Amino acid sequence: MGSVIFPSFPVWGIAKVFVLFGMTMYVVFGFVIVRQVKLMTDTLQLGFEGMIRILSYIHLLFTIAVFIFALLIL
Repeated sequence: MGSVIFPSFPVWGIAKVFVLFGMTMYVVFGFVIVRQVKLMTDTLQLGFEGMIRILSYIHLLFTIAVFIFALLIL
């Protein structure tokens, strides 16, 4: 009764695939943020568009770096 039903089931492999898929979606989200910030700053003139664009690019670089780090670790 104490035996494992699926002894060779790759649970961690599937978990890694799901984590990498989620990280890929996060990178896509970073690109969407950059595009939305560009559209917003082209539409509205508030005086601090440069800072907002820089923050969106920093966020995009961070998402790419985290994705690469996840690829290396996993």
